Amino acid sequence: MEDVRKRWNIDFPFTIAAPSFVLPAGASENGRYLADYFPEIALLFFEAEACLAYTEDDLPPSLADLPCSWHVHMPLDFDWRPGLDAVWRQIDGLLDKAAFLAPRAHVLHPPTEPDMLLPLAARLRDKGVDPALFLIENIRGHSLTPIWDEIVEGGYSACLDIGHILAYDQRDVLDLPGLWQRVRMLHVYGGEKRMQHHSLPCLPPEDRDLLKNMLDRAPGATVTLEVFEHNALFESLDQLGQWLAQWRRKK
Repeated sequence: MEDVRKRWNIDFPFTIAAPSFVLPAGASENGRYLADYFPEIALLFFEAEACLAYTEDDLPPSLADLPCSWHVHMPLDFDWRPGLDAVWRQIDGLLDKAAFLAPRAHVLHPPTEPDMLLPLAARLRDKGVDPALFLIENIRGHSLTPIWDEIVEGGYSACLDIGHILAYDQRDVLDLPGLWQRVRMLHVYGGEKRMQHHSLPCLPPEDRDLLKNMLDRAPGATVTLEVFEHNALFESLDQLGQWLAQWRRKK
């Protein structure tokens, strides 16, 4: 991070987070490595039951002593079809599992079944968790637009993924009423193709204005470089620094 600041003579005006899966190792090893470079780490819970089975070998208490903050990306495999109870058991357990890291936020993919967000918000409040700490993300097949009223009524925040906006024609989400007051995180990378996230230099020139607009309109949001390979992650960090320097000179 410091090398990029010096190279481009910039200060990042937002917190930059890295995902806990860039080295072929576990979350602990990734966290210890990334904490030397990034101020925040996204703890990726890919599969609910596997992550619920984590022990202190997987998530040692010493991770809380690293010089970084944390947020959690909730699992991708929640099955909402049987109803809320089964998913809530998993969310409840994962909240407890990660509590020692004092996560600043929890990213959640939209439920695949209707009418889940409001009762989930009630469960969170009963547990003492503010639903605003849960950031609902736009994903393939699930824009935020159809569920925006529920997001607002439930008191949730939002996470905008630039790759999903571009790949799945979700620009309509950018015009939702009150959106930018709720955006607490941006997922930034060079685009999604065949379900793979590419490094930021791959972002086409015609889409870079969208990135700049998102950064400008959500100045307090955490920017997660959602790239899952070591070299691509650091390429993305450097590219972001270069673009910020260029945009500053054009002002």
